[in-house]
Amino acid sequence: MEKRIVLLHGWEARAGKLEPLAEELRKLGWKVENLELPGFGLPAPKQVWGVGEYADWVKAKVGGKWVVFGHSFGGRVAIKLAARGAVGGVVLCAPGGLSRPGRTKRALFRVLVKVGRALGLERYKAILYKLAREHDYEKTLEIMREVFKKVVEEDLNPLTGEIKVPTLVLWGKQDRVVPYTDGQKFKRAKLVLFEDQGHKLPYELPGEVAAEIDKWSTHLN
Repeated sequence: MEKRIVLLHGWEARAGKLEPLAEELRKLGWKVENLELPGFGLPAPKQVWGVGEYADWVKAKVGGKWVVFGHSFGGRVAIKLAARGAVGGVVLCAPGGLSRPGRTKRALFRVLVKVGRALGLERYKAILYKLAREHDYEKTLEIMREVFKKVVEEDLNPLTGEIKVPTLVLWGKQDRVVPYTDGQKFKRAKLVLFEDQGHKLPYELPGEVAAEIDKWSTHLN
C-alpha cells in the first residue's frame, strides 16, 4: 500500500498543531494531507454538522483509500470513516466519543447551556463549565456551539465493532481528557500506550508517533 495519510486535528485546534507530526511522517516517505476542518481553520458549516457530516466532507476532500490519522475530535471523524470502510487504515490517537458522560453531568451541561443563555451569566459561566468539564463548549461560538452539542451527543461505541480496516490506537496513559482504557474497546486494533504522556501526545512526541505509524504500516496491503 502506498504510504499516504490524512491528518485530522482536534476540537479548538488547527492543522498547524499537527504539522510537526506531518513533517516527521514526510521524512519517513509518507505523502501527507494535513487538513484544516470547517469551523476551525476553515469557515464553519452553514448547517449543524455532526460527526457523520465531517466524515462526508473528509471523504469528498481527499478521495481514495488513504490511512487516516485522527486526534481527539479528529479521532471521532476517523472512527466514522473507518466503520464505513472508507479508508485503507486508521490511526486513532485518544479519540473522543467513547467514554459516555454520566446522566448527572449531561443534565448539568444542558442546564448550564439554558441558564447561561437566558441570564447571560458571563462572569460565572467559566466556573460552571469547568464543573461540568465542558471547556470546549465554553470556548465555542455561534453555530459551532450547536455542532459541538451534536458531536458530543453521539455515542461511537457501537462503531468499534464495525471497523474491519487495519487499526492502530495510540494513547498517553496520563491522558485526563479521555481515558486510555477506551483504547481497549478496539478489539482488532494494535494498541500502543505512552507511559508519561497525556492528551497532547501527537504534539509533544511527533517523532515517536510517526515512528509507530510507520512501523505499523508495514503490515498494510
